[in-house]
Amino acid sequence: MALRYFGPLLLLCAISLDGADFRPPAGTRPAARRPGAETVLPGGRVLTPIGRHWVTGPGAFGLAVKAGGKLAVTANGGPNRYSLTAIEESGPRAWRVRQMVARGDRPDEDGDEWKSVFLGLAFGSNGDLFASEGNSGRVRQLAMPRGRLVRTYELNQGDWRDSYSGDLVLDAERDILYVLNQANFRLAVFHTRSRKMIASVRTGRLPFRIALAPDRQRVYVTNVGMFEYKPIPGADKANARETGLPFPAFGFPSPESEKGVRRETAKGPVDVPPLGDPNVPESNSVAVFDVADPATPKLVKFVRTGAPFGPQSMGGSSPSGILATANAVYVSNANQDTISVIDPAKLEVTSEIALRIPGLEDFRGILPIGMAIHPASGWLLVAEAGINALGVIDVKSRKLIGHLPAHWFPTAVAVEGDDVFVSSAKGTGTGPNATRMGPMARSFQAERRAGTVGFFPIPGAEELGKLTAQVMANNGFVAQRTAPAPLPKELTHVVIIVKENRTFDEVLGDIESAANGPVNGAPELARFGLRGQAAPERGSLQQRLGRRHVNVSPNHHAMARQWAFSDNFYVDSEVSVDGHHWVVGSYPNVWTETTLWAAYGGQKNFRFPTNAPGRLLFAESNSSVHPEEQLEDGALWHHLERHNIPFRNFGEGFELAGVDEGSGLKPTGARYVTNVPMPAPLFHNTSREYPNYNMNIPDQFRANQFIKEIDELYVKTGKPLPRLLFLHLPGDHLANPRPEDGYPFRASFMADNDYALGRIMEYLTKSPWWKNMAVFITEDDAQGGVDHVDSHRTVMLVASPYARKNYVSHVNSSFPGMLKTVFRILGIPPLNLYDASAADLADCFQSTADVTPFELQKADAIIFDPAEARDPKDPKPSPRMDDPRVLQEEHRRRQ
Repeated sequence: MALRYFGPLLLLCAISLDGADFRPPAGTRPAARRPGAETVLPGGRVLTPIGRHWVTGPGAFGLAVKAGGKLAVTANGGPNRYSLTAIEESGPRAWRVRQMVARGDRPDEDGDEWKSVFLGLAFGSNGDLFASEGNSGRVRQLAMPRGRLVRTYELNQGDWRDSYSGDLVLDAERDILYVLNQANFRLAVFHTRSRKMIASVRTGRLPFRIALAPDRQRVYVTNVGMFEYKPIPGADKANARETGLPFPAFGFPSPESEKGVRRETAKGPVDVPPLGDPNVPESNSVAVFDVADPATPKLVKFVRTGAPFGPQSMGGSSPSGILATANAVYVSNANQDTISVIDPAKLEVTSEIALRIPGLEDFRGILPIGMAIHPASGWLLVAEAGINALGVIDVKSRKLIGHLPAHWFPTAVAVEGDDVFVSSAKGTGTGPNATRMGPMARSFQAERRAGTVGFFPIPGAEELGKLTAQVMANNGFVAQRTAPAPLPKELTHVVIIVKENRTFDEVLGDIESAANGPVNGAPELARFGLRGQAAPERGSLQQRLGRRHVNVSPNHHAMARQWAFSDNFYVDSEVSVDGHHWVVGSYPNVWTETTLWAAYGGQKNFRFPTNAPGRLLFAESNSSVHPEEQLEDGALWHHLERHNIPFRNFGEGFELAGVDEGSGLKPTGARYVTNVPMPAPLFHNTSREYPNYNMNIPDQFRANQFIKEIDELYVKTGKPLPRLLFLHLPGDHLANPRPEDGYPFRASFMADNDYALGRIMEYLTKSPWWKNMAVFITEDDAQGGVDHVDSHRTVMLVASPYARKNYVSHVNSSFPGMLKTVFRILGIPPLNLYDASAADLADCFQSTADVTPFELQKADAIIFDPAEARDPKDPKPSPRMDDPRVLQEEHRRRQ
């Protein structure tokens, strides 16, 4: 039996280490986007959705269907293409699709600046559509189906500023529009005929979804927030270096987070405000409002749903969907895979419907969101974003009875008569963004994202068994008859090194064959390979130094020759935000997904100072796990702690909302202006001398700090090395050239990253722990480059004395597969449904060892000289007397 730790509490968890093995169905097939046929997803799951499907804009999180089912609209949360997609029935078996795209900063002839949409959609009785804009704090009323603007409704009225319009619901009979103000934690009430805001009332924390009771006397609002964050006393965003904290104030949970603590800024000590109790009524709850008189809404009660933070759950329930009927209010708890049923008369939770996978009941990852009821069958349909399906619940027995296959990340579902509509945020994926010879016309991954709307008649009960079996097979939830491949028992230590943004083809695509056969690469795409490119910015002084056929990543390639790598490994992420969640075992919940899609196009921004508390948790592109995102079993750090696995973290997990990452911020690379915390296990096991993501800081500094700390803490003291080391090495993210700081080209940052990685690997392979070590090297996402297989395909190097030499793995795997391998080496059970059913990297290992250390490969000094790399605020390096370039320049001056 495995032991599960929750702070001082110790509970037994019935997870067997020698249980059945589950793997996704793809095997060695690469990712393949096939609309209308079976799609193979990055990581090995497949899609076989039922019904007809239409393409929408990216991030289809909102869905509304006009009465009669002749018109459906999705709200597409971007980025870059914020839009509404209207699917209108134009004749028998014929539908017309219309895309209404926000114009960004280009107002139309009437001066309307429509920049984005977010979640909220509702049809009026006359067929007009009400749509939330999000960041502008407005709601649009549109004449459909063409989408002509009728009027707008402003949340920024009176004392309210920095508003963010979220979900909404319409009481058409009374001409009343209810809109959630996500930034100000409020419910706004508008009279649609007068266009006036007639009321505004406080909700709980981070109001997310809203439902109107059938009798229109109550409104129900879900709150996915846990804390209301506060500024650090005296913090000034314009002078964060002096007034901010160099490290998060505390971990969560902790006495400091509950009661507050004194910390030091450069200007002196400050008393950091506490976060308080995570289980207050305003958090992870449903706020019930009496709206018998809409002009004076009254809070009746907060009803908390799901398990509270504590022994049963390392995070809140994250109530992410709500459906109100006359007899019950259904709430989907995304973090806990349950549906809470609230009695509308008693306003109490009367039952919890558990969504569980047979054989994997202990693991979470179904991610229930939107819901709808089919009255004739008595089925409650639930969008199961985590398993690409709709769950089917019998409302009488209140039990899950089956699943229906859907597209990637279904978010909302609607029923009209016997017809079902379902929106999916990721549709069929992005596919490749290059041919073997070069990038496609629309190669940036954000431009290739699209959602879908599915449409099908409700299946009969006799079909449910077959469709459920299909969902189980698609996700790898069928126990394998063969045992997993063995891993060397001598392995006891693991190192995970996470880099930033690169695809497989642009780094390793020039490797045409390995010892075991051909490699699926595209040499023409390998701009950071052995014959890569160092292209200067146009008009720069370095333009004459532009070079082709330069060796940008000699150390990456040397590692591939010495050990194993994969040509079929993928990121599960779209961008850095979800990437840094996935890679630490924290699959992004619905709050994270909706926020990151909006934020990456600049339409959900952190603001400071502000009186809108929600703005302090709008993380933009900052990518670490916040309390609102902690899942039932937590992240990698919680998993290691409860299984007594010592670990040490370097640079991961403290890129939090509002962090400043300017120059001159060594050693952490950060300043914090609010009291946002880290997960407690991570807070206590993270280096204070190693930077987070900050492109002003060279990766050479990171290599220096890592080697120095390991020497001082473990080599010199003789203390045991933690069994897991985690390093963030982000220099290959790239930045604009800074010749004066040692980076004449964008490729210089990649060369910095390559050389730092080589130094770290040389150090590790010469350490006393190498003979028992496995190192996994990957990227957090792949949005920065192109790939001819799939834009999610990325680098995976597996280094170990027991790694096969110059071996290429063809197993379709991704971050959960890497973590599954790590957990197997450490002798602990899976963390969630994703790694429990993933394809691991066991084929990269062999039973015999070769402890030959790694030999560091030199960087090409034309594109990168390690001695010249510096932070812009560091003093310039002194000339070295033996530097041939210095001597040559001196000679020229003398001439």
